[in-house]
Amino acid sequence: MKRRILLLCTLAALLLAVPASVPTAFGASNDRWAVEPSGPNGPGGRPYFVYTLNPGEIFQDTVGVTNSSDRPITFALYSTDAYTVPGEGGFAALRDDETPIDAGTWIRLPVDQITVEPGTRADIPIQIEVPIDAEPGDHAAVILAADTELQLGQESEGLSLAVRQRVGARVYVRVSGPLDPAIRIDSIDVEHSTPLNPLSSGEATISYQISNVGNIRLSPTLQLKVTGILGRTVKVLPPNTIDDVLPGGIIRITESVTGLPRFEPLAASLQVVSPEFATDSSTTFYPVPWITVILLLLAIVLFYLWIRVRRARERGELETPELPPAPKELTA
Repeated sequence: MKRRILLLCTLAALLLAVPASVPTAFGASNDRWAVEPSGPNGPGGRPYFVYTLNPGEIFQDTVGVTNSSDRPITFALYSTDAYTVPGEGGFAALRDDETPIDAGTWIRLPVDQITVEPGTRADIPIQIEVPIDAEPGDHAAVILAADTELQLGQESEGLSLAVRQRVGARVYVRVSGPLDPAIRIDSIDVEHSTPLNPLSSGEATISYQISNVGNIRLSPTLQLKVTGILGRTVKVLPPNTIDDVLPGGIIRITESVTGLPRFEPLAASLQVVSPEFATDSSTTFYPVPWITVILLLLAIVLFYLWIRVRRARERGELETPELPPAPKELTA
């Protein structure tokens, strides 16, 4: 029994360290409660908290926590920083064991815990305090309501799993000052297959990485295409639109391309476009089946040598020449 309780506590601690993007719905709800912008007359349909404020400015607002379950729930209320999930993107909050250092520290809540009765909503006033030395540009945070009771999940091999759910509302603060929208294409990497059959079509895996090196959040559209000789369009892949790439966010996407021609230098070109910024880059690759080429060249060389030998024999050039008679011995 003690082992079971210890394992339960350990698993609960581990699950609390999972990034908020896994169990958290931002500006929406799970099946039991919701967190959203509110006001004197209740929620006004705002999906997120979005502000443009000056350094040193203070702004008042309201967050609503709705309990749609059939029992009272006691929530822990707090704010933390948000970030772009590395990889294919996504908006996430810091783990509970991580300390916020940016916009998550600008939000003031009057309470850190609240009990909401079933079928009701609690409106809690909040205050946004922008530091006087805040850097211009976009800063992101999340206001979270977390169930203070751990929920038991399914049992597996005698172990009980405990999960703590967090639901949060996004907060975007744009601090006034010079804005610098900028996306950098860090890399474009191509891996292509080289089958022995020279008549088969080529395949390639193209991976590319971009970084938001500016100071505002962007939602760029990434367009990848493959071109051939003289810029001939070979393949155009469906565009990818990535929402809310925060400053410092890194996106990496891998795509598969089929039907590529052989024996032709190709270029993988990436174009990144948003209303505020555009850039492009490309890299060249050669999807040539080199093993096949080497075998063909070897076969050509052997065939050429065989032809030379055959023609030489036909001309008699390879007949064995008669040896001159041996010199006679001289006698004294």
